[in-house]
Amino acid sequence: MILAIEGVDGAGKNTLTGRLVARLTAAGRSVATLAYPRYATEPLGPAVRGLLAGDPRLAPLAASPRASAMMFALDRANSRPELDALVRTHDLMIIDRYVASNAAYGAARLPATERESFPAWIAELELGALALPVPDLQVLLRIPVGTARAGTLARAGADRGRALDTFESDDGLQERCARMYEELAARSWVSPWLVVDRETGVDTICEHLATR
Repeated sequence: MILAIEGVDGAGKNTLTGRLVARLTAAGRSVATLAYPRYATEPLGPAVRGLLAGDPRLAPLAASPRASAMMFALDRANSRPELDALVRTHDLMIIDRYVASNAAYGAARLPATERESFPAWIAELELGALALPVPDLQVLLRIPVGTARAGTLARAGADRGRALDTFESDDGLQERCARMYEELAARSWVSPWLVVDRETGVDTICEHLATR
């Protein structure tokens, strides 16, 4: 089973993933995790990091939401052997950011008139042309954007070697992205969604999984 955790930057996806792993492992389930983008993994990870960090050599690519989305998609496609192996050998595969991140962030970077059709393009690209597996459940970690922003700033402050990237530092983008996530969840984009908060998220997800 593939469970994808989604949300704006600073929402707490990594923390939620860690708590889920601890709870489910204690309950006897075998759990694996992956997180995208894979910044340290060649050949695309370092380029994605540079794109988000504002590397001037990648400025033309960064300026195009569709070209940027293709980079994120190809990074996932390159991980397919690892992803498939983990899915085969574990009860649950938890992914921190998956195809919905590309749909939400890419659409949020486009003019309003182009946003509606973008998620369908991402679905065709990643789940169609690149044949990535469809997630069985997508979890939206809902949190006020201002609260998430404070978390992002705190994280950057604790690690002086990690400045905010261009997505994290754009408050307008984060607001639009939050709205896109809500729209995707409301229409069950590509597979079922579960909307949770920080306080009760682990309990809600585990209760949902217990019924499957």
